[in-house]
Amino acid sequence: MKKIKVGFVGLRRGRSLASDMLGLPNAEIGAICELDRVRLDETVEWLKKENRLDGVLVTESFEELLASDVDAVVIATAATVHTPMAIQALEAGKHVLSEIPAVNSIDEAYVLADAVRKFPKQKYMMAENCCFWAFINTWKGLYEDGAIGRVWYAEAEYLHNVSDLMVDRDGRPTWRASYDAIKYLTHDLGPLLYLLNDRVTEVSGFAPSFNSLPDLSTGTPNEVAIFRTEKGALIKILVCFGVIRPCIHNYCLYGDRGTLETDRMDAYATNACLSSIKSMGEKMFRLPTETGYPGYAAGGHGGADAKMMEAFIDCIVNDTKPPIDVELGLNMSIPGILAHESMKQGGRVIPIPRF
Repeated sequence: MKKIKVGFVGLRRGRSLASDMLGLPNAEIGAICELDRVRLDETVEWLKKENRLDGVLVTESFEELLASDVDAVVIATAATVHTPMAIQALEAGKHVLSEIPAVNSIDEAYVLADAVRKFPKQKYMMAENCCFWAFINTWKGLYEDGAIGRVWYAEAEYLHNVSDLMVDRDGRPTWRASYDAIKYLTHDLGPLLYLLNDRVTEVSGFAPSFNSLPDLSTGTPNEVAIFRTEKGALIKILVCFGVIRPCIHNYCLYGDRGTLETDRMDAYATNACLSSIKSMGEKMFRLPTETGYPGYAAGGHGGADAKMMEAFIDCIVNDTKPPIDVELGLNMSIPGILAHESMKQGGRVIPIPRF
């Protein structure tokens, strides 16, 4: 069986994803690429210890990686350059797994969609790893089975103090320092759209009147968005880059037959109330859900990253549709861009185009 050779560009996040791919029998690391020489050398040493360095191209040049014999490229670079690098890789005949968000503007969305259509033999997948958490797929099953009925409201929060990531080791600002938080909403909006099989149609965005990280952030580090969906539900998303608490994602679904909520103190167990369980009345009860899967190696983000890498390689091997293809990836990414635009316009409702 031919193994899919994968190149990784951007070795802060990319090294973690490479590690989660090591256990797959039908994939191998073919190249690593990073401008930061220290990080590149550290990854070389890691591959040596794993006995995986033989035959791996080590380069600071993305063009050299694309000219190599890798079959696929994992783009784990700064969020601001995902689109041009993904298009470059598609044009070079490579399959693409792009980190989130897929794009940073409406114009980029049209260009990326056109590129994916132009190269139908290549797979394009957006790396929204939170869709691969076990509890999200448990919720998806419950929703599809009708256990919570028609969802009329959903909510998600991404609470993560990233102040330490806003400067590099030399004290220079990174892309996160100027990034607007709500544009990074796919970890929260993405799983909701994925499990509800829905899309958002309009948005109002809001932000506090002051910056909680004035010495570090030149963007908008904390933002809220209210969306209306095609199926008639409301979704609220909060993304915080400056918050004093441990990092966590919170989710909830309210339907006309039940409720599902993550537990803020025991992420990611599920608290549920289902009208179909008559003996419980309206009491909440605990579902022992987790991020990972029984009998499955944990890996990054509680097991989600390994499942995501497996899904990406499988869609190449089996020539099937990626679970988060360009359409779904854009429908997860574009709302954040327009939510920030709405915020700048005082919360004006902005329609969201379908991709």
